Amino acid sequence: MIRSASRPVRGPTAGRHFDRDYEITMKGTSLKDHIYKILLALVLCAALSTAGTAQQLFAIPGELVSAHALLSLSTFHAGSTGYLAVTADISQGWHINSNEPLESYLIPTILEVTAPEGIEVVRILYPEPGLVKLEISDGKMPLYHGRATFGAYIKVGEDVPPGSYEIRATLRYQGCNNLTCLEPASAGASVTMRIGTIEETAELTHTETFGAPPFTGGDGRPVAQAQDDTGGGFVGIIEERGLLLAFVFIFIGGLALNLTPCIYPLIPITISYFGGQSGGRSSRTLLLAIFYVLGMSITYSVLGTAAAMTGNLFGAALQNPWVVAFIVAVMIGLAASMFGLWEFRLPLFLTRGTGTAKRGYLGAVFMGLTVGIVAAPCIGPFVLGLLTYVGEMGKPLLGFLMFFTLAWGLGTPLLVLGTVSGSISRLPQSGDWMVWVRKVFGFILIAMGLYFARHLLGDRVTAFGYVATAFIAGIYLGWLDRTPAQTAGFARLKKIAGVIGVAIAVILLLAPGGALRKTAPVPDIEWEPFTEERLASALKEQAPVLIDFSAAWCIPCHELDHKTFSDATVIALSGRVVSLRVDLTHPGDYENEIKKRFNIRGVPTIIFIDGAGMEIEELRVTGFMGPGEFVSRLERIAPIEQ
Repeated sequence: MIRSASRPVRGPTAGRHFDRDYEITMKGTSLKDHIYKILLALVLCAALSTAGTAQQLFAIPGELVSAHALLSLSTFHAGSTGYLAVTADISQGWHINSNEPLESYLIPTILEVTAPEGIEVVRILYPEPGLVKLEISDGKMPLYHGRATFGAYIKVGEDVPPGSYEIRATLRYQGCNNLTCLEPASAGASVTMRIGTIEETAELTHTETFGAPPFTGGDGRPVAQAQDDTGGGFVGIIEERGLLLAFVFIFIGGLALNLTPCIYPLIPITISYFGGQSGGRSSRTLLLAIFYVLGMSITYSVLGTAAAMTGNLFGAALQNPWVVAFIVAVMIGLAASMFGLWEFRLPLFLTRGTGTAKRGYLGAVFMGLTVGIVAAPCIGPFVLGLLTYVGEMGKPLLGFLMFFTLAWGLGTPLLVLGTVSGSISRLPQSGDWMVWVRKVFGFILIAMGLYFARHLLGDRVTAFGYVATAFIAGIYLGWLDRTPAQTAGFARLKKIAGVIGVAIAVILLLAPGGALRKTAPVPDIEWEPFTEERLASALKEQAPVLIDFSAAWCIPCHELDHKTFSDATVIALSGRVVSLRVDLTHPGDYENEIKKRFNIRGVPTIIFIDGAGMEIEELRVTGFMGPGEFVSRLERIAPIEQ
């Protein structure tokens, strides 16, 4: 067939032979074509069905993950801290490995943040990955897919000038799908950080992002910034030395607080209370002192923990007239017990077994519960550090124990003092002698009640109150008291005490600065009330600024007024700065906003702002400071011209 079709054929049958051969040839070609078409269709169907996978397999790594960056504050300031968020959007059907993959051969996802000099990246924060089972893995793998938010905790240095600074973030990852992995790639993002002057307000931004992990824990609280260099902070102490040594450190800090002015009023209270106790046994006096410090520790611990949990000023309860009135009432009540009008006793059901009523234990606890408030305004860097830590950790029980330990360190010297004071009861002729001694301490307690009420009564009324107390005490103890003088020595002692009391009253009444004399004004820094306008005006003139946060109920604040701000050199240097004062005696919304803006945790707090409008945080004062050291700090922002 093929042969006859391949050569010419002539004759009447030539056309017919050609047609038959051609038909057979066409039929053979058509069969092959159909087979090829079927195979081609199958290939095309397979290609179309896997088009999405093929597209993914050959996706450009730069398009697999897109990233963008956000900052937690609209404006940062020198010395401030905040967060950077890097949100990664991962293509559908793909994932990237976690920061800590389970297999060593997998490439971890790493966030790198590059910041200008002076801006420190303290800590990188990674989100929790999801556990996913893939066809190419034997078990579940920790992966990021969809949208994942990474973060960084950032601190601005003290010396960084105002301006705009670019922060660059790079996310290095390895992209995979259910069947294969691509080579490592990276996605970048940048954001501009604004570092402003002191008058520029910092506002929280993107709260929905920064109010969720990895910036908060499972309980919704901000993640602990343990790597922040807070100097000798309690977080570092606990991490480096352990909890036990941290408690020892806190106890020693409590001992050191006995050197602050707030503790001075506790000394006469302790002497008067324990000096008037009867019994004569050192063991009993020691036990009373233990109950006394126990009561004080409970009050101090509750106040400290509450202040840390709520963020209020420590000791601010003393601004409440009802609290002051309660303290004064307790002082007067204790004085009445010294005069024999009433006495603390344990309930009978507690003393029936011993057959005697052990007097004074309940009184010692109650006394300690009250006088613990006296120590509350003693805010210093040590207490501020503990307050900050307790507030951040969110564990009230541990915070209570820490403040309890601090209070026992504070009360240990008082325990010794109370025990020694109680030895007065062992003096000869203890019967009539001690009746009279108790009355002496009763008048001391009345004077202490006036001391606590001085901010309610005013200086002049308080001064006359001291005069009246001293005069009545002298007349009563020296001549009106009916306690029989069994010895000539005791009779002479009563007359001497009477003369001393009257003499003190006369001195308080007539001496310069006494109740009847107009008190000469104490030289002081010329403070101006704080206003936003005055601060802005000073900063516009590039003048250094001194801001004092004070309160009428703050004992160290009064110490600063009378001992530091009245110093001639301090006053001279203050003339070279703008001196502003924020009164937090009764803080309202405006004052609370200022506290929050300048991160004020307690009073007194004094901040120093240089001519460039930047606070020099290492100069910040939190507590009483003598004039010598204060002068050296003022000279940093307002040097004396030679």
